[in-house]
Amino acid sequence: MPLSVDFFDRWASDAYYCAPMADTLIPDYVDARKIFAQQTLIEGVLPISRLARFSEAILSNEGNVQVSLQFLLDDSFRRLIQGSLQAQVQVTCQRCLEAMTITLKDQFELAVVHTEEQAQKLPKTLDAWICEDVKLVLAEVIEEQLILCMPIVSYHEEHCIASLEFAAKQANKPNAKQGEQGSDSPFAILQKLKDK
Repeated sequence: MPLSVDFFDRWASDAYYCAPMADTLIPDYVDARKIFAQQTLIEGVLPISRLARFSEAILSNEGNVQVSLQFLLDDSFRRLIQGSLQAQVQVTCQRCLEAMTITLKDQFELAVVHTEEQAQKLPKTLDAWICEDVKLVLAEVIEEQLILCMPIVSYHEEHCIASLEFAAKQANKPNAKQGEQGSDSPFAILQKLKDK
């Protein structure tokens, strides 16, 4: 029986992509001329150790970032990246200065442009990513989004050593009114000096 003319991978121009395994490394870069026209979906992981700037903001560069990137052209033929990422990272609690793990999640939409001038003409709903070269370096895109979604301050929600110690001190502290009436009160000392 002869093969049908329309079997799924006959034409080179009809590229197809299947979803990779969850632990597949995403490529270092993609060809910015082709990937948008092919409407490519890339899913996989990126080791945090490859993100030097982001690693400076966290305690450990172990682990991976889960990444999903959809490349497409919109109705105005703008090159868009619709992406999402998720990572668990270790940071310092600002209360107790101990290590803690936080989960970073972000969804973003970027318009890839060649110049600052093109970036300024984009609608307010789109963030620009300037790519002057043919190579679009994916690690740089992911790193920037991770830095943007980092919280300004991180602290334990519960069981923070510093907050527990503070609560214990507050519980042992005498009432302010009782202190004013006691002999060690600053007001009692001032009253004695005034009476002299």
